[in-house]
Amino acid sequence: MRTSTLFSIPLLLPLFAAGAFAHSAGAPPGYTGAPGEGNCTACHVGAANSGGGSVLINLIAATTYGPGQVIHLTVTDSDPTAMRWGFELTARLASDGTQPAGTLSLASGYTLAQVEGSPGSVQYVTHTSAGTRPGTPGGASWDVYWTAPSASVGSVTFYAAGNAANNNGAPTGDHIYTTSLTIAPTPAEGPAPNMAMPQLVYGEGWYTAVYLTNTGSSAATATLDFVDPTGAPLPVALSGGTVTTSQAVSLPAGGSALVEMPDQGAATQGSILLNLPAGVSGYGVFRREPAGTPPQEATVPLASLTATKVTVIFDDTSYSTAIAVLNPTDTDATLTITTRDSTGQPIGSGVQQPLAARNRTAFLLRDVVSGVVGQRGAVDFTVSSGAVSVLALRANGNAFTSIIPITVQ
Repeated sequence: MRTSTLFSIPLLLPLFAAGAFAHSAGAPPGYTGAPGEGNCTACHVGAANSGGGSVLINLIAATTYGPGQVIHLTVTDSDPTAMRWGFELTARLASDGTQPAGTLSLASGYTLAQVEGSPGSVQYVTHTSAGTRPGTPGGASWDVYWTAPSASVGSVTFYAAGNAANNNGAPTGDHIYTTSLTIAPTPAEGPAPNMAMPQLVYGEGWYTAVYLTNTGSSAATATLDFVDPTGAPLPVALSGGTVTTSQAVSLPAGGSALVEMPDQGAATQGSILLNLPAGVSGYGVFRREPAGTPPQEATVPLASLTATKVTVIFDDTSYSTAIAVLNPTDTDATLTITTRDSTGQPIGSGVQQPLAARNRTAFLLRDVVSGVVGQRGAVDFTVSSGAVSVLALRANGNAFTSIIPITVQ
């Protein structure tokens, strides 16, 4: 009995080797390392990911996917000791790794890989005999195309196993590697903003809030997008610990809501772009509480995104005027600041400065137009193209209040 068992081992080895060699024409389905699957170590001796190489999945010119989008990806094996290459790839729902996601395909006439399985079922792409590149050192790569489902199914994960083989025709001495890569659906574009709060600031004694109400007869959702002074998305810390660049606010019919940016950490500044559905309106609040002093607050109106000219009435006799100017459009503009005294006579010769698309600038009026000190009057903000949004405050020591801008559409 012992002799029979021992003698059977040499008889089985050629069959095992022959089976492994047969996989040079393509791996059998189900060995990508996806949930519920094994990997190529089922036939090739050794532990996965124990060699000095890797298998990588790379997306070409894509980071997210849209419905029905065709995305080019590559699978690349590398290993300094290998001389022949193989792989298997599949696409699955990230929410359920046993379920297929989209369709795998190859370019017309491509002979280095093959697709196993039909669209709508679990599919695999694996190498062909030509695709193993016998005798090739260093590594090998294969091109695959993935067509996303016609509707978003959430994130999708690609799983791949790679075989970096030594090309000796036996299952020993090969290195097996596994990897995965997840791609998320492209976020749906949010609603276009129709109002702005050209200044937000919180931290170092400052607090900003937005109050909204829905006067309509049905529920509505408002959206607040936070942007930095260059127009890039700005992560802000909201009350409750949420950090986000955009906040959706649900408002029942007749309901109201509050979005707060509490005083915490270093001072953060930027602007808020708001999409307010019909029937929804609101205002902003600034609060300042320097150490050892009572808090001071001011309400500020939301600004139009379509004004071509905004006028601010100022009084710099015993006060100072602070201004925030936002270009809410995608077009670079030149901002012209024209100041008049109480008799309508110009103060200075006017000031021009560039205001790039989505950019915001903030300043004390006296720092830009020195002649306003000790004067009362009005200042016009106009742009060469696009639109301008303005927020203005008047301060007297720690006390401050808002100035209502006058807009021209």
